[in-house]
Amino acid sequence: MKTSAGLAIGALIAAIFGLIIGLSVMSYNNVSTETVIVDSKERITTGSGEDTSSKYVVFTDKGTFEITDSLLMFRFNSSDIYGSVKADTCYDLVLRGFRIPFLSIYQNIDTLSPCK
Repeated sequence: MKTSAGLAIGALIAAIFGLIIGLSVMSYNNVSTETVIVDSKERITTGSGEDTSSKYVVFTDKGTFEITDSLLMFRFNSSDIYGSVKADTCYDLVLRGFRIPFLSIYQNIDTLSPCK
């Protein structure tokens, strides 16, 4: 009996890890482009003291997007990109990921360039 319970728990753990890895790969490969006009931007912080974390959010006429560093994309300049975003300006965005509202997950802005 203990063996079958152990196998069931192991299968559940493997399924959860498989789901997490699968969603990560799908998110990484979901690339789209969008031309937007920026309404505003905001840095959202959670926690306090040494446990403070923050993310950069950009509000546009086409939705809300996030600017985050990405180990997989070797991008570590999200602060610089966020600093360059200006309100009432048109940008061409390359986006990666999915928008999942109930988890507060936004598509990530990979690249941002002024409209031509």
